[in-house]
This record gives sequence, structure tokens and C-alpha cells, in this order.
Amino acid sequence: MRFPVITATLTLTVSSLATAQLTFNITQAFTPGNWEKYRCLDNAKLSLWLPSCLSECQKKANAEDGCAFDDFACHCVNYNAYSDLIEPCAFPASQGGQGNCTLAELGQARPIIADMCNFFNATVYGDYHGCAQWVTKEKTYQVIAGEEVIVTH
Repeated sequence: MRFPVITATLTLTVSSLATAQLTFNITQAFTPGNWEKYRCLDNAKLSLWLPSCLSECQKKANAEDGCAFDDFACHCVNYNAYSDLIEPCAFPASQGGQGNCTLAELGQARPIIADMCNFFNATVYGDYHGCAQWVTKEKTYQVIAGEEVIVTH
């Protein structure tokens, strides 16, 4: 079984990643408590963890990247499209965006997004089994098929 992955900088890098590479740390992904933490994750729950300046940008990116709105397994592997949507919206003008997030707020969000995407890239849809939200597995696996996968421990 192939496990998809993503780099720890996901959507909150100063510039989008130019290479098609998914990376995850399997040991970190399976940290005790992660299955409960990310179970049936949706936008409403994730928004509680992130700075409020990201809320509207997150909703916009979730609606426009080709994944189901609450499908974070898909959003995470689809990082090139997602980054192109969220970064200009969230980043301040000093970083080339039109957003109102400060660098401190973006820095606060980065480890949250990195941990979440590391988890979903390692487990794909394992934590969505039995959840009510619609997911876009075909889109997710299509993106994964075009990526180089790197697993670390």
C-alpha cells in the first residue's frame, strides 16, 4: 500500500513548492491521540485551531481546489492548487498577498497545518471511515499518482 505524504510547510510557505513531492513522517503521524484529534475533521473544527484571519481564505480554498469542502486528506495532497488559492488570500502585502494575517499568525498556523497534513498524508482516508462528510477519493488518488512519495520514520 502506498502512503501519500506532504512537506511540512504545506500551504503556509512564503512561496509555493515547485516540485511534486509528498513527504510524511509515519512515526509522527501515529502519535497517540492523533486518530481522535483528526477523526471526521471538518472545516468548522479546524477553524477553531487556526488564527481567525485564515477563516475566509480557508473556506475559499476549500471550495475551489477541486476537493470536497471538508476533505482534508484531499486538500493536503492537493497542496499546489490549495497553496495557490490560500496564500494570496492570507499573506500580507509585504509577502506578496492581499490578506490581513500577520507573519506571527501564519507562524502559529504552520505547525497545525503541518501536523494535520502529515497525519492525513500517512493515513489518507483511514480516519474518515464512517464519517458523514463527503470525500473526493478519486481526486485524491489522482493527485497522489502523480507525486513522488517519501516516507520517513
